[in-house]
Amino acid sequence: MTRPLLHRLTGVTLLLGTATVLLAASDVRITPVVADDRVYANFAAPAVFTDGVREAVQSGLPMTFTFVAELRRTSTLWFDKTVASAELMSTVKFDTLTGAYQVSKSRDGTVHWSQQTQKEEEMRLWVTEFERVLLTETSRLEGGGDYYVRVRARDSLPRGFSLWPWGRAETSGRVELPVLR
Repeated sequence: MTRPLLHRLTGVTLLLGTATVLLAASDVRITPVVADDRVYANFAAPAVFTDGVREAVQSGLPMTFTFVAELRRTSTLWFDKTVASAELMSTVKFDTLTGAYQVSKSRDGTVHWSQQTQKEEEMRLWVTEFERVLLTETSRLEGGGDYYVRVRARDSLPRGFSLWPWGRAETSGRVELPVLR
């Protein structure tokens, strides 16, 4: 293989890799909210509800979506510090006899909301959107720090066995927190 061809292939590979990272980073829409001396996150991850997930739900298989919302402080010398985090889950079960979707949402293992619907679009919104997720109180934040909210999402769809720890399909997003004074 000639050197110019190798350089072009390397450039194309890097370009495709960068495009993939940019697409993955925009899969979750996040809106940080600072109100009442607290930091909240609103987010939506419609990309986590794929065609494969839809088929599994329609077959009656219970599907759980796990979301991890983190408030992080940037660091120049080391890894960014996680200030607060919350693990949220939404589960949907389709009753093939009645055609109803049962959706529940939980935080840190405790169910705090459950609802039933006949409409698929409504169910999709319920399982992929969260509002006013409390992350921390503003008193825990240091002045002058740069903070951001990161949300990672994954489904429980079995994809086979993998020895790689990063073998699960995951989508994520990140947005800077407004400056706090």
